[in-house]
Amino acid sequence: MKTIYKVLLLHQGPLLKFTLALAGLKSCLDIDQLIFFVSKNGIRVFKLHIQEGEPYKLPSTLFLCLQLEHLSLRSCVFKPPPRFKGFPRLVSLKLDNVLIASDILSSLISSCLLLERLELHSSTSLNYLEIVAPNLKCLWFEGFFRAICIRMPLGAELTVALKGSRNQLGFNEGEISNSAMLLCSIPVVESLVLDYPYVKCMAASGIRERLPTTLNSLVYLHLQDVCFGEPDEISTAFHSATAAIDPVVELFDLEGWSDVSLNELWFVWMVEVSGTKVEMEFIRLLLALSPMLETMDIKLKSKVVAERLRIVEELRGFRRASAQAIITFPK
Repeated sequence: MKTIYKVLLLHQGPLLKFTLALAGLKSCLDIDQLIFFVSKNGIRVFKLHIQEGEPYKLPSTLFLCLQLEHLSLRSCVFKPPPRFKGFPRLVSLKLDNVLIASDILSSLISSCLLLERLELHSSTSLNYLEIVAPNLKCLWFEGFFRAICIRMPLGAELTVALKGSRNQLGFNEGEISNSAMLLCSIPVVESLVLDYPYVKCMAASGIRERLPTTLNSLVYLHLQDVCFGEPDEISTAFHSATAAIDPVVELFDLEGWSDVSLNELWFVWMVEVSGTKVEMEFIRLLLALSPMLETMDIKLKSKVVAERLRIVEELRGFRRASAQAIITFPK
C-alpha cells in the first residue's frame, strides 16, 4: 500500500483509470484513502475487486466521481448518500456479489441515461429487479430473483442466469408462481441459464407440458444440475404431451413430440453422462428433432472402457434428423 501511495503522489495530471484487485479485505481505511485520492483526479474507469472476506463498504467519496464512464465492483456494499443522483456519464456497470437494495439498484440503473452495458452477478436474493435503460445494448444478470421487470431497446443482447442453491427451496405459494412467471417478463432473452431451484419451483407450480411463454429469441439454453431421475424436473424443463410420469422414459417418447422441431439447435453439450435409459432416450430425442444439429459433445462419467464402448455403440445406432451431425466424446 505504501508503494501504491508513493506512485499516486508522484503522478502529475489527471488519473483516468484505476484498478485494485485484492485477495481479501484487510484495511478499509487504506482503500478509503485511495478512493478519496482518485475521486479528486477526474477518474473515468474504476475497478475494485475483492475476492474473499467481508464485503467492503464503499465510502461516500466514490459517489462524487461524476466523470465515471466504467464502474466494476466485486464484494462491496453499495449504499449511496441520500443526495446521490447517479453517474451521468456511466457507459458500463458491473456488480459482482455487491450488496445493494433492490430500489437503489433500480434507481441507479434508470439514472444512468448513457448506460450501454450492464452485468449483475449476485449470490444474494433480490426480491424485485426493475431495469429501465433506453440505451442499453447488452444486459447480463445472474442471481436469485423473485420478480423482474425489464424495459430495454429491441435488439439488445439479453442473457439471464436464474440461479440459487438447494437450501433456497422454501418458497411460499406466491413465490413459486413467480418463479415460473419470470420467463414471461423476459421473452426476448437470447441466452438462458436455469439451475435446480428454478426448475424445481416451476415444477412445483404445476407446469408440466408448456412454459408460460414462448422464448422465440432463445439461442443458448443451459440447464444446470437438473436430475434426469426426477419426473417433475424433466417434464418442466422439456415439453411432454402426456402426464404419465412412470416411467420417466415416457416423457421422451417421440410420438409426444410430433409438434416440436428444434430448427435452430446446432450444438449440444452434456456432462456427467452415465448412460442410463433416461439419458439415452433424451439424447435420442434431441438427435431426432434437430435438423440443423452439427455437433453433440458428450462427456461420459464412467472411466470403464467396456461401459464407454457400450454407450458409444448405442449412440451410433440412433436416427439423426441432421445428416452432418457428429457426436464427440471429449475427456
